[in-house]
Amino acid sequence: MNRLCMYLLALVVGLAAVSIRAEDAGQLTAENMKVALHTATPQENGFIERVLDRVQRGTMPLDLVKSTFQWARKKPRKQFYYFKQGLILRAAEQGIHIQ
Repeated sequence: MNRLCMYLLALVVGLAAVSIRAEDAGQLTAENMKVALHTATPQENGFIERVLDRVQRGTMPLDLVKSTFQWARKKPRKQFYYFKQGLILRAAEQGIHIQ
C-alpha cells in the first residue's frame, strides 16, 4: 500500500509540473519570441514587437501568431525568417496585411 501511495504522489506531482511548464510555454512575450527565434537586428526585434502590439489591439489573432511561432521555432536554422514569412503569408490568407 505504501508503494502505491508513493507512486500516485509522484504521478500527481509529475502531472502538475507538466501543467506548469505548458502554461509557461503559452506565454508569448516579445523577449521569449526574440530568444526562441534568434533575432539578430533591431528590425527583426521591431517586427516581433509590432506583431504583438497588433495582437494586443485585436487586429491580429493570437492563435495565428502562436501557431506560426511554434512552427518556426522548430526549424533547424533561420527561425525568424520562417516566422516572418509564414506569418505574412498566413495573415494575408485572412485578409490581414503585415508590413
